[in-house]
Amino acid sequence: MIVMKKTNYSFFIISLILLPYFSGNIQPSSSTIVSDKANDDRWSSVIRSIISNPSFNYVEEQFGNQFLFWTNIPDITQVRATLLAVGEWCYIYMANETIDLLGENATISKCESLKDEFDSNIYPKAIEVAGSPDGNLGDIDGDPHVTILLAPYCRHFGDNSVLGYYDDKDDDPFNPYSNLREMFYVDSEHDLSDTYRIVTHEFNHMIWGNYEYDEAQFLLEGLANYANDYSGYLWWVTDAVTNTFLNYPYKSLLYFVREYGTLWDASYGQAYLFVTYLADRFGNDFTKELVSIPEDGALAVDEALSRFGYDLTFNDVYLDWIIACTIDETGFDDGIYGFSTVDYTINAQTAIGFTLPITKTDIKHYYYGFDVKRLYIDNDNFTFEIDNPYPYALGIAIAVEDVSGWKVYKDIKREKGDKLSMCAEGVNIQNAYVITSLMSETTPSEFGVVMSLDEIYSEELSYTFLEGILTPTRSSFGYLPILISLSAITILFVNKRRKR
Repeated sequence: MIVMKKTNYSFFIISLILLPYFSGNIQPSSSTIVSDKANDDRWSSVIRSIISNPSFNYVEEQFGNQFLFWTNIPDITQVRATLLAVGEWCYIYMANETIDLLGENATISKCESLKDEFDSNIYPKAIEVAGSPDGNLGDIDGDPHVTILLAPYCRHFGDNSVLGYYDDKDDDPFNPYSNLREMFYVDSEHDLSDTYRIVTHEFNHMIWGNYEYDEAQFLLEGLANYANDYSGYLWWVTDAVTNTFLNYPYKSLLYFVREYGTLWDASYGQAYLFVTYLADRFGNDFTKELVSIPEDGALAVDEALSRFGYDLTFNDVYLDWIIACTIDETGFDDGIYGFSTVDYTINAQTAIGFTLPITKTDIKHYYYGFDVKRLYIDNDNFTFEIDNPYPYALGIAIAVEDVSGWKVYKDIKREKGDKLSMCAEGVNIQNAYVITSLMSETTPSEFGVVMSLDEIYSEELSYTFLEGILTPTRSSFGYLPILISLSAITILFVNKRRKR
């Protein structure tokens, strides 16, 4: 039985009210139990009393305890589950339906293995990348244990679309379907290796959910998958979604596709690579800071950069990231154009060759997606010209490898006009990439979830490659601003002399 320490008479009454919802022995049952507890005013008053009473304390739950959990399999209902493993940081509950199916010995063994893995690896690694699971919202039940409910979600949903999930209702004392504990839900019929990965992913969501409820999906899912990698669970699933993204770089980072299918996978892989880049470049303390920042999405990245003393914006980092996704080279410019912990590069590239000039028409750019063009030309200098999407900005980067190594020309173009251009040059160029992205002039505040790319703003932009240097070159070495400044100083000096 789950027992609450009764410090006064009111808690004795509370225990009597709760008593019908618990039992003390392992009595597996395959039946799904539906309760009208959500409609019982007494239940809401009990929740408020428990949370608001300063003398409330917990007693550690014991092996064999049973609990009726509100969950979705697939509709909101209650499922009876039994506590089969108690760790330092976790309670592992198994749905009685699964115990009936797999047997007590098999399910106890699985829960014990999960408990050991959670305490020794999953929990401490999650703390390093995301922070305390108590978050800003506090520990709703006063119990440091995290509850993991294993139930047959995939079987009830009929596919693998729900391997596990976190639901912030359980941290809400006024939600009638709250289980009033820090917890998350995982499919009970996957093997242990997959279960470790799913648990790590959902635990990361639970931590972030204890700080805020409204973070952008590309950060939430990106950090959850990065936590898998950091904990040593970069297995075929994470590889699969990342490799899918490599074929769809044009999808928006800011808008997560939730239609189950290829673009769903690509969204997970894209988010993972972005947060991995943040962790590689700025460290795990940076990702942990993101979790605690009240701003969301790109604005949260801006705030974290400011707190860590970087003179950078989200747009600056995003442009560096899409270059890293294209060339993944860490041997120059302090390694900012590559990944130090993983090895991925974009597969979807438009081949440009062999004789200039070359013009391409109507290439669609989605907002904060990007397009990659690989050049196969004999020229050692060239100019890239593209339609101007003003009032939107356009991020342009040219990465060139020649006899002296790699160099990058980049800019976020915000000026008016019909065309935008950038030049590049080298000596015996071996590799050249041009990367373009439709962006906001300043850090974007918007983000969201979509069911298709049709819901995302896009522009069809034509572009041309011309032979030679036709406009002033703006590269990562920054000569152009110096020339402009010198010109301005010269004009001012001449004007002063004339006035005299």
